[in-house]
Amino acid sequence: MSGKIESLTEKVEKVLVLLDKIKSENASLKQENAKLRSEAASIRKEYRKLKLGSADQSEAVKSRLVAVLGRLEELESLH
Repeated sequence: MSGKIESLTEKVEKVLVLLDKIKSENASLKQENAKLRSEAASIRKEYRKLKLGSADQSEAVKSRLVAVLGRLEELESLH
């Protein structure tokens, strides 16, 4: 009977050690997850900023092209 209790005690201790290890790993993973979420949010913010800048730049190019084409049409109509 004493041997069974010792065996059971050892198994319980092993389970407790494993639980402590899992808790530690879980805490580490939660920290890493928070860091990755923060990085992802930062990347999304930067992407939106670049996208808006690109749209503004495209609009400026389009406006210049329209102005140049308009000027070309004026010049062609003179000839």
